[in-house]
Amino acid sequence: MPNKSFGKYLAFLLFANVLIKPIYIFGIETQAQNLLGPNTWGLYFGLLNFCFLFQIILDPGIHNQNIKWVSENRGNLSVRIGQTIIMKLWLGVLFLCLLALFGTLVDYPSSYYKLLGMIAVNFFLTSLYVFLKSHFPAVGDYGKETFYSVLDKMLLILILGVQIYVLKALSIESFILSITLANLIAILIAYTRLRGITKIEFYFSIRDAIHILKESFGFALVGLFMSFFNRIDGVMLERILGDEAYAAGVYAAGYRLLDAANMFALLFASLLLPMFAYRLSKDGKVGELASQAAKIMLLVISMVVLSGFFYAEEIMKLLYIDYTEQYADTFRILILSFIGVGFSYIYGTLITASGKLFLFNIVLFAGICINWYLNYKWIPVETSIGAAKATLITQVSVMLLQIFIVIKNFGLKIKLKPMITAVFYVILVCSFAYFMAQFDIHWIIKMGLSIIMMIIASFLMGLIRLDTFNNAEVD
Repeated sequence: MPNKSFGKYLAFLLFANVLIKPIYIFGIETQAQNLLGPNTWGLYFGLLNFCFLFQIILDPGIHNQNIKWVSENRGNLSVRIGQTIIMKLWLGVLFLCLLALFGTLVDYPSSYYKLLGMIAVNFFLTSLYVFLKSHFPAVGDYGKETFYSVLDKMLLILILGVQIYVLKALSIESFILSITLANLIAILIAYTRLRGITKIEFYFSIRDAIHILKESFGFALVGLFMSFFNRIDGVMLERILGDEAYAAGVYAAGYRLLDAANMFALLFASLLLPMFAYRLSKDGKVGELASQAAKIMLLVISMVVLSGFFYAEEIMKLLYIDYTEQYADTFRILILSFIGVGFSYIYGTLITASGKLFLFNIVLFAGICINWYLNYKWIPVETSIGAAKATLITQVSVMLLQIFIVIKNFGLKIKLKPMITAVFYVILVCSFAYFMAQFDIHWIIKMGLSIIMMIIASFLMGLIRLDTFNNAEVD
């Protein structure tokens, strides 16, 4: 495959996702919450996050370890793919059993189990789809990542769009089943395409499966710890407060937009993980690629965080029919945590690609402890706002520790001039965004002008250059 730059792949990937995913998030999922109400959606959000806590069973590090292995070898994949699919089927059965067991331990009423089972099936299908599509960038076919990154959302837009805008009828059951159908279609398409690249031989050996799980153990802990400190807040809100999941619904409304931003940040990781792994296996030179990704991420973070912070009230009023001031206050704090999340998708991905996960897992475990303690302390007092504060402190703390690990282990030097440039850029765009927010014109115009200014400033100050999308070539 001819060399192309990380920037070009990323630009194409972002463009496709900017077209599709906002339509799903704002046109489909947000309207679904409006139709179902904050209490019903809060229950769904709580159960969804409960499933996230056990997602490690479905993917005990297999995905990231497999991407690393394929990126480094790019050899015969036929037996490994078939073997892993069978392994995931067994893990899916174990996942369902554990959810039922722990659902009883946390005292879920019997009425919850139907929804919990339906959500759990979707977790399995999503995990299988992610595994299948991860092979395309892993073998160097980065272009396919664009199509498969939006395929499931395009299907959901069609399936749920009919129910919401044509039939004007939606239940939480039909919403979940629609996700099931979209996942099944996406899996069929990805599997068919993958078989065009390589034969898939369904072979299973307990000995080989144990070997794969041993190789994946460090990655498994990363997945487990990240699930806990990213998702435990939704479960604690639903369990601690006796408000019929209202605060969880309010938190979910703001978290949806943070999750939307996370989807775009995750695109960096989906491209960077195989690229970092391949580079590390060849010459170990990842500095230029990491630097370029960080500069682009700084622009993305500034646009997302400043827009969300200064226009939280207007955005929440626009999206939710049952808006209260609590929606805006929660979201304004939550969106700040994207600072930590965004950079973590770069530096955490580099650590993951290296396979040096011991310190990384210690950092993530510390994040869980911080997050649990702060949630336990603040949720009873400040409800969804307290959970948002806990998320902000946790994400930023973990990001700083990841940067320390990268500097210590990969020899990446902090250069004074780029750091000063980045600091001046942040001061400039923050000042301009605050200044624009004071004008008495429509908020969308103010936000749009601020974003345009951020883009112009990133070019003028050299964070992003005209040749950014021609540098840092990848094989």
